[in-house]
Amino acid sequence: MRILKLYLHPLWNARLLLIYSFLSGFAILILAPFLMISLRSVGKGWFGKLWFPPEFTLQWFQTAIDIGNIPQVLGNTALIAAIAVAISTTIGILSGWAFGRRRLPGKEVLMAIILLPRMIPPITYALGVAKIFYGLDLVNTYLGVGLAHVSLCAPYAILVLSSTFEGLDERVLEASAVCGANTLKSFFYVILPMVLPGILASMIFTFTTSYNEFTLTLMTYGPDTVTMAVRTYLAIGEGYVEITSAMSVILVVPSLVILAMIQSGIQPEKLVGGFKGV
Repeated sequence: MRILKLYLHPLWNARLLLIYSFLSGFAILILAPFLMISLRSVGKGWFGKLWFPPEFTLQWFQTAIDIGNIPQVLGNTALIAAIAVAISTTIGILSGWAFGRRRLPGKEVLMAIILLPRMIPPITYALGVAKIFYGLDLVNTYLGVGLAHVSLCAPYAILVLSSTFEGLDERVLEASAVCGANTLKSFFYVILPMVLPGILASMIFTFTTSYNEFTLTLMTYGPDTVTMAVRTYLAIGEGYVEITSAMSVILVVPSLVILAMIQSGIQPEKLVGGFKGV
């Protein structure tokens, strides 16, 4: 036993070094593909087994903007995401209140149904959505693609907001009633300020989900509703590797900006419910 302790003691003292080494390796594993895509988007004449491009240029971004019609595609993506966020947030507020504040019979079954589109293979669900939307003439419309995204975005909104509403402090609600606030005033002046972080969280999750969604968009888009995810995929099929890499960098920038905002200013620990006792 003493010999075992002698061997394990140095390892215990070096535990922080081991932890940081593991985390650094994991970070490199995650960041390496982004680095390769970023280099490919500005590299020229990068062939074979070279680790770094011999020349650097920004012409692939200019070509992507010109050929890929990036401004219009980004506009389509933002508009569809806005539709998905608006509808999902409305559904999330109403459903979240019911799940978080009411005793619903069969609540677990209802939640399982809501989460079903997230659980099954995306292509399976997308094929069914496409069949319905073709019959309703919703394909190649902003509303149609946005509604398709709602089936994936709304579960996030409901989960976040149900947790937020469930965490509301009963004492604050009782105090507002004692002070004479009716249901409408209580909602706008008491409940809404308390749940705004949760609403913001649901909007962030639904926006990023819609912005990056590919499978459902591929099955419901048309010439007028191409999004960045689909346009990048089409560029891959056209064989423009460098231009596709430039599009991929443009595609990922909004998500990185939102991630930076969350980490630096929004305080993620306060986004998902947990307001009881505040």
